[in-house]
Amino acid sequence: MRRLIAVLVGFMLIPGVSFASEPSIVPGSNVNVVARDARIPVTVTNPTDQDLEVVVSAVSNSFRLEVLEPATIVVPAGSSEVAELPIRAIANGPVEIAVSLSLNGQVIGETVYVAVNVNYDIELFLLVSFGMALFALIVIGVLRTTSKLRKRTGE
Repeated sequence: MRRLIAVLVGFMLIPGVSFASEPSIVPGSNVNVVARDARIPVTVTNPTDQDLEVVVSAVSNSFRLEVLEPATIVVPAGSSEVAELPIRAIANGPVEIAVSLSLNGQVIGETVYVAVNVNYDIELFLLVSFGMALFALIVIGVLRTTSKLRKRTGE
């Protein structure tokens, strides 16, 4: 009997072991945002034996990123589902968002913090750079072709 109690107490003290069978957010890696409007993926698991409709909401800790609205998803029983939170980038820099779950209006599980690196103007920079390189190649091609045609007509 003492061994059984010792094993149960040991399992309770180990971090990450959970006896509750409620939906939870799977902690993910850092997210890089390179556009003004994007969607941040959040994986939700459901260990229960019934389908659940959960609301995934997030709050930014900075003015650099705005979470537009919460996402409502149906997570199948014993499975996981990805919710995509729509966001809008306002300025560059690191941001941390707090993501939480709610079921029937009640917040469940722990809040998970996701690190987001915002570089919203890199998309425009890459487009302009590509356009300038393409324009330079066209100009060089036209100049080269006209110089070859002048040499042929001069001979």
